[in-house]
Amino acid sequence: MNIPSHKLLAIIEAQVHLVGLGNDLSAVMDAASAKAVALTGADGAVVELLEDDAIVYRSASGIAEAQLGLRMPVANSLSGHVLTSRAAALCGDSEIDDRVNRDACRKVGLRAMVIVPLIASGEAIAVMKLIWKEPRAFNESEAEIAQLLANMTAMLMQRATQEGPNVLRQRLTLDEASGTANRSFFYEQLQARLAAQGGNGQLGVAVVRINGIANLPEALADISRRIERECRPGDLVARIGHDEFGVILNMASRRSIVTSQLHRISLSVTGEPLPGISDGALRNACHTGSSLYPEDARTAIELVQAARP
Repeated sequence: MNIPSHKLLAIIEAQVHLVGLGNDLSAVMDAASAKAVALTGADGAVVELLEDDAIVYRSASGIAEAQLGLRMPVANSLSGHVLTSRAAALCGDSEIDDRVNRDACRKVGLRAMVIVPLIASGEAIAVMKLIWKEPRAFNESEAEIAQLLANMTAMLMQRATQEGPNVLRQRLTLDEASGTANRSFFYEQLQARLAAQGGNGQLGVAVVRINGIANLPEALADISRRIERECRPGDLVARIGHDEFGVILNMASRRSIVTSQLHRISLSVTGEPLPGISDGALRNACHTGSSLYPEDARTAIELVQAARP
């Protein structure tokens, strides 16, 4: 093994941290890939989960963050090759490597990558991909570091697969603290709905930020219920950050409708006290914003950024 001793110690500490995250598999994936990025100097990371005949970006950071929730065909991709072979793959330059989906690489902005499998119950269920913006040569330790962190992530995922066929997907798309959808599922749905629009029609996004709410975990579920009370059929509420909830407003045909619905959500959130926070403090801590597709932005990440208060 070519990994320096100080990095091995950091990996062991990270593995202990991952175990402590328990059933919060979204947090597990984010923490594992973030540590892999820190230890290898990668420009970003993705955990891609195999779902039927597609791979879904369930965790994304760095230059890949804009692709969170993206669903891609598994065929004719290097990730698909890793899933099939259950062996790591290194790509020093995506522009000359015939194994890769070159258009997808260009969309993310990557030129080099390391991909390792996550194997649970003998099956490759996902891959961890470390990515770099420029071509590079690898010294193999990048793949070893990623694989050690991927192995612990896969072990925690395996527990969910043993509980039933739908438990893993539920754990990967649910924010346990609030009981709502998580950031990954929010972006997956937003990406899908934007694709369905095809440049026509309108779609709204709202962001509700309650400063300090992450320090009051018992209040998160209450906040999500208050937001959901003012939602319409087809809307989606998700916790998209420590202190933030996002809402896809499915029936936002014009800006006045978005503004009106966001006002009702704000009143619902701040209308009564929460455990550990008074009415006045809650009103001061709550900030809301919205954006409308296609006027304000045309991509999922840009819509959320435009909506942030």
